[in-house]
Amino acid sequence: MGQSGPLLRRQPFKGLYIAYLVGSTVLIRLPYWCIRYALPYMRPRSSWSLRRCVTVAAYREVLTGVPLKLGLDNSHPPPTSDNELKDAKFVRIEGLSEDSVEFCGELRRATRRTGIRPETISAYWFLRPGTNITRDLQATAGEKVAMHIHGGAFYLNSAHPDDATSQLSLGLLAHSHSLSRVLGVDYRLSATAPNPPKNAYPAALLDCVAAYRYLVKELGFAPENITIVGDSAGGNLAVATTRHLVENSIPGLPPPGRLLLCSPWLDIAGSRGGPNDPRVCNWYSDILGGLSDYPHRAYLGTLIDAGDKKTNPYISPASGYITETEGLFKGFPRTYISAGGAELILDDSIVAAERMEADGVDVVLNVEPDAVHDYMIFTWMEPERTEGLKKASKWLDS
Repeated sequence: MGQSGPLLRRQPFKGLYIAYLVGSTVLIRLPYWCIRYALPYMRPRSSWSLRRCVTVAAYREVLTGVPLKLGLDNSHPPPTSDNELKDAKFVRIEGLSEDSVEFCGELRRATRRTGIRPETISAYWFLRPGTNITRDLQATAGEKVAMHIHGGAFYLNSAHPDDATSQLSLGLLAHSHSLSRVLGVDYRLSATAPNPPKNAYPAALLDCVAAYRYLVKELGFAPENITIVGDSAGGNLAVATTRHLVENSIPGLPPPGRLLLCSPWLDIAGSRGGPNDPRVCNWYSDILGGLSDYPHRAYLGTLIDAGDKKTNPYISPASGYITETEGLFKGFPRTYISAGGAELILDDSIVAAERMEADGVDVVLNVEPDAVHDYMIFTWMEPERTEGLKKASKWLDS
């Protein structure tokens, strides 16, 4: 971004840029999009309405660098009281102890390499409407629960109920008969230049393992009744959390019963290419206007040049640079992967499903043909969103 990033974060330049962005979008881009997509054969997907084409184009415009240019922070401060929340409850979760049995394997190795340490984190309980928020949080006999790890390219969004990604948790609660609550994990977000560097790998993974430990060892949920849910970058963390539990056979902390992924980002290296790659074919049909290197640099921190982006299965388990794939997903629980046929990183879901199936994992892959990346968090993405949530919930309840 050069020097433009810091400059645009200061007034009056920030205000002028926002005014330019809004004005040019309303006066120039919007009319242009309406003309460009007026006829179905000119649209990214001929089945899409004009409204959807314009909505996707607007999202691409906003998501492509604007938050970084302006230094926008879309995280949410913790509530001062649960009364500020609707059908939700705020909790604090202690970080892993460095002498605990959970602090092992890749987590211990990565902390030695990076100096990252466990910390106390925030989390939110999403409750079925009408539930008493003062209820005892301890698990009841046979109770099923989901642990949602939100998306946001490792540096955006929050588990707060007002965040856009909460629509996945809320949608599962609305359509599942077996879930009465979902735990949203507010893991540490990564940052790098031009922001002060912070919370690189494995900070978020440490937080997610701590949240899973909280469910099992503090609240008493049976691991077989837990579904780890992750969308986009959260899907990456969901797979990494499950991998940690599968590979290390931690006493008292078995892997979850299920894994549910929505548009998981599992090939951070972007190892594939060619004219048939969705990153080419779906360039104009996805909300992602290309993938900048900021998320990679922020998440990997000092490991950015160490090869982990290409070959570390905790970071890029669907990478084409991993040549020995046999056993990569051995021991993983039942898995459901949902993706959009119009998204840039569609191959991440397809390759992960293929590798899981090859290792004997009970995996289901559902691709909604005309849906964008992380489509289940967008209320305007109908009917695909509702159909996707119904299918995922039916699998959860089976």
